[in-house]
Amino acid sequence: MTLGRRLALAPHIAIDEAVLAVMRSRQPNASPEAGVHRTAAEMAATAALFEERGWVAAPLSYHRTPPPLRDSDLLELHTRTGPLRHETMTFPSEFTPRAGEPGADRWPLNDCNDTVFVRLLRHRDPQAPWVVCLHGFGMGSSRFDLAVLWATYLHSTLGFNVAVPVAPLHGPRRTEDDDQLLSLDLTSMLHGITQALWDVRRLVSWIRSTTDAPVGVYGLSLGGFLATMLAGLEPLDAVVAALPFVDVLGLMEHHGPPAEYHSLLRSADARNTFRVASPLSVPAVVPADRLALFAARGDRLIPVDQSRALHRAWQDGEVQWTNSGHVGFTWSRQARGLVGRRLHTALVAEL
Repeated sequence: MTLGRRLALAPHIAIDEAVLAVMRSRQPNASPEAGVHRTAAEMAATAALFEERGWVAAPLSYHRTPPPLRDSDLLELHTRTGPLRHETMTFPSEFTPRAGEPGADRWPLNDCNDTVFVRLLRHRDPQAPWVVCLHGFGMGSSRFDLAVLWATYLHSTLGFNVAVPVAPLHGPRRTEDDDQLLSLDLTSMLHGITQALWDVRRLVSWIRSTTDAPVGVYGLSLGGFLATMLAGLEPLDAVVAALPFVDVLGLMEHHGPPAEYHSLLRSADARNTFRVASPLSVPAVVPADRLALFAARGDRLIPVDQSRALHRAWQDGEVQWTNSGHVGFTWSRQARGLVGRRLHTALVAEL
């Protein structure tokens, strides 16, 4: 890396390091031994169950196909005025963990988490291609996510219809009593990831019931990870993953958990269990020329070697390295233009 590039990256790295330090400082101070013991026992039971059912050897078979979503299933469809005018749509997730899976009894089956909230930007042209934008961790509460995810740019400038679903345990889908989607309660985290994929697949089925136009997915950070998983679950017309992680256990360790959790996150039980939530174990069904990965050279929130691992797994898929950090990626007009052109090339060429 040249000196000039290093100097340009320095502010991005500093911002990422500051954010990472804050995240690590918020880890619990007391040793959560009871939580570690319970989670370790659940991981052992889950790994044994997954081995018995064949899901460790064939991770794709773990993911059930959700029921299709039709207009008659929608709960609400409203137009929101004011800044960033858009529509909002809700529908029932209908996801439940399988009976007998460890941690299934703790997964919140309340109306908040079971109601999928989607922001829509639509054109009148019924043949306009669709992009489903998947947000990052901690987002989903504000209409300004449309700007952060470049949804307004994709809609107004490039002519896409855009759908932005809120992930489980985010925004209006989370109550004060709920845990975070990414947490050290590993079985609950797995159920959350599984539900997030289920919900997006239901949304895609609804889009396809209304049009035969191409449908692509763009995901950022957590959303980038979900996009990489969807590339192995759903025959999409394009998948663009920005700043994704591919090893959620490695990500949790990178963010500085209490010392008691380190051996658990590296354990064979946890590793075998989370094969079902790794794009490295679920080969893409989307053609390589419709896959694109965007990584940031200065990323400190997600280990850069995870992006390299995904690039190797996707083989001929396109990879673009941007001169930014994790936080600064969404500020980059260069990155926005590259993502937009990649989606335009893949989806508009289909028309």
